[in-house]
Amino acid sequence: MNITIIANGDFPQRKSLLDTLAAADRVVCCDGAFEKYIRWEGKGRQPVAVVGDGDSLSPEVLKEAEAMGIDFVRVKVEEQEYNDLTKSVKYVVKELRSSGSQRDARAVEGVQSDCITILGATGLREDHTLGNISLLAYYMEQYPGIAFRLLTDYGTFLPVRGEARIATWPGQQVSIISLTPDVPVTLEGLKWPVDGRCLTQWWQGTLNEATAETFMVRGGTLLVYLLEV
Repeated sequence: MNITIIANGDFPQRKSLLDTLAAADRVVCCDGAFEKYIRWEGKGRQPVAVVGDGDSLSPEVLKEAEAMGIDFVRVKVEEQEYNDLTKSVKYVVKELRSSGSQRDARAVEGVQSDCITILGATGLREDHTLGNISLLAYYMEQYPGIAFRLLTDYGTFLPVRGEARIATWPGQQVSIISLTPDVPVTLEGLKWPVDGRCLTQWWQGTLNEATAETFMVRGGTLLVYLLEV
C-alpha cells in the first residue's frame, strides 16, 4: 500500500509530486496541511485522515471540507511528545498493522511491502525542515518493514542503514549525510568515491555526482539526497 502524508510546510508544486499525491491509496494530512489539500484543484478521491492536536486547524476548514464532500476522518492526538508528522506516521503504521497489510520484515528479509511518502515537510521554517528530514532515520529504525521517502519540489531524501544500492542516472547530483559519524562510510559509483571514511560533518558527503545508473552506499545511519530538478 502506498500512503502519502502531507506535512504543513510548502505544499508541493512539481507535477511529479502532485501525480504521486493523486495516485496514493490513502492521504493523511497533518493538521494545518488539510486546508492546503482542500484548496488544491487536483485533490483526489482517496480517503483522507487529518491527524494532529488541532492547534493549526480551524472548525471552518472542517465544515468546508464536509460541504465539498471530501471523505475524511479527524484524528485528534493531544500529547505533545511528538510533532504532527510523527503522529501521522504512527497513525498510518497502526492502520497498516491493524489491516494486516504490513509484512513482517523478519519473515521476508529485505522486502518492504508498504511505502509511506512524505510531502510538504520542508519550507516555511528551517527548524521544522531539519527536524522532519532527520525523522526519516527514526522512522526507518522504528518501522523496518516499511519504506519511507521524503519528496520536495527539488529532490528526494531516502533513509539508509547498512548497505543499499540506489537507482539513479549518470550526472544526477547526490549528497550523503551520515547521522552516525563514528561509523565509516563507503560510496561507490559516484564521481568522488569514499572508501571507509567517517563523515564527521554533514557537509563532508554532499555535492557528489552519480556516474552510472546505480550507486552503492555502506555505513551506519545515512540520509541520501537525490536532486531531481
